[in-house]
Amino acid sequence: MDIRDLELIRAIHDTGSLSRASVDLHMSQPTLSKKLARLEQQLGTTLFHRYPKGLVATDVARYVMEKARPLRAQIGEIERHVELMTQLEQGRINLGVGPIIEQVLLPKILEQFIASTGNVELSIVTEDDETLLSMFDAAELDIIVGPFQIDMLDTDYLVAIPMISDSIIAVARASHPLFAESSIELDALIQYSWAAPKPQGSTRMEIDHPIFNRMKLQSDNYDVLKKITLTSDLICAGPKAVFAEEIAAGQLREISAPLNVSWESALLIKPETYETPLARHLVSLFESAI
Repeated sequence: MDIRDLELIRAIHDTGSLSRASVDLHMSQPTLSKKLARLEQQLGTTLFHRYPKGLVATDVARYVMEKARPLRAQIGEIERHVELMTQLEQGRINLGVGPIIEQVLLPKILEQFIASTGNVELSIVTEDDETLLSMFDAAELDIIVGPFQIDMLDTDYLVAIPMISDSIIAVARASHPLFAESSIELDALIQYSWAAPKPQGSTRMEIDHPIFNRMKLQSDNYDVLKKITLTSDLICAGPKAVFAEEIAAGQLREISAPLNVSWESALLIKPETYETPLARHLVSLFESAI
């Protein structure tokens, strides 16, 4: 069995059809049928049940696909690294960012990247910390920048560079009833409902923090959270940099009561990727932005 056999099993499983799988594998259906028969004979077992509506993987085929998943990720990582090594002015970088990085850092980074590179494609996805790490481990992303605590990661196999760190603040619309008080204590804050992203890996806070009990709306989309906060009595929480524009415009006001919650972020990249020109250039843009 070799990597081509693994791709054959995966293609048939994903499509449920020899005809559709043959298209994905760029071979004729009779050729694919012969290859499948040869593989089943070699393994001494049936890999797919044949039903009128299509082919369904047996337990053996599912076992093979599960065990092959790390191998497929390694092959993908090798292919991406070779691509990054050989393509300079016409390369491609797959970047993953967290929601806060997307809003605070990414616009400036993109402007500089476009101005300083040739015909280079930058593919960007925005996800939570767990999804970013999963895609990074599967070699689907070359660089990830998001809510990661470096001291909580196994950094033996990667380069980890600190990015933004900030205290979490609470904000409310400028006309919120809270601001009629001479001083604002945490007890007053928890009388209102809150809006915030779900806590992620880099958020340092007490597990039984009282604002957890007052969480009305959770979303990683800060544009939505800010719009809701501007039109309601909800209190919104997040890094101060996220609200800088609205605070400067007088639309939102920072609530002085301390939350004792902090947030930090980091850029993660594998050492072999870091040595490639395009990746190193993008990393340097992130470093200079902070």
